[in-house]
Amino acid sequence: MQEKTQAFLTIWHDLLDEGKTDWEKWHTYEHIPERVGISGFLAGRRYMNYNDPEQCCFTMYEGNDLSVFKSTPYLKRLNNPTLWTKKSALTFKNFTRGACKCVSTSGQKNGYGGALMTIRLLKGKNFSENSTYFDQLTSITNELEGIITSTLGICNAETTSTDTTERKLRKGTSETSLEGVLIIDGYDEIIIKEQSEKILNIINSSAIDLKPQKIQTYNLSYILRE
Repeated sequence: MQEKTQAFLTIWHDLLDEGKTDWEKWHTYEHIPERVGISGFLAGRRYMNYNDPEQCCFTMYEGNDLSVFKSTPYLKRLNNPTLWTKKSALTFKNFTRGACKCVSTSGQKNGYGGALMTIRLLKGKNFSENSTYFDQLTSITNELEGIITSTLGICNAETTSTDTTERKLRKGTSETSLEGVLIIDGYDEIIIKEQSEKILNIINSSAIDLKPQKIQTYNLSYILRE
């Protein structure tokens, strides 16, 4: 995660088999470069795991502020998709998307891992966005073997749910919402998987009242920085 990243956009989804090859070309050569070219976007990266039975792809865009993901330049792109984008949108399945405020990150500044673990989180009844324990959660997690950075994001529903042309193109994808996510960067997928039980214990024993919902691991496929 870059040091100046204050927010990020997370996207999980699956792909139709017949569209995977063209989709990856589009995502690499047009889509991520297009997004990172928008003012306020700092980086875009894609991770893949074709063994995941529900969502083989995880994409993350870093921004210098949460408002980037509702900015006029970004919405202009979302409401004016290219022909290749319209075609590629038909390949999506099982879509989950969340624009998150980065409330805490611990570990190596400006570092990225070749392996990634995402743990989606549900807010408990005692959750507070003003919690003083966010840094404690990421710092303790980051002490585990094999972890480069630990980043906690809390989703902003208003920003995420903005209606756009691209969103309408995904109407058949059974899109689900997000409340929060812990993102673990590591250098080896096997090693970070071995830490999963310890990480869940850290989350469950924290005073933040976030409940782990879904754990997924991926390997880096492509990254582009501004």
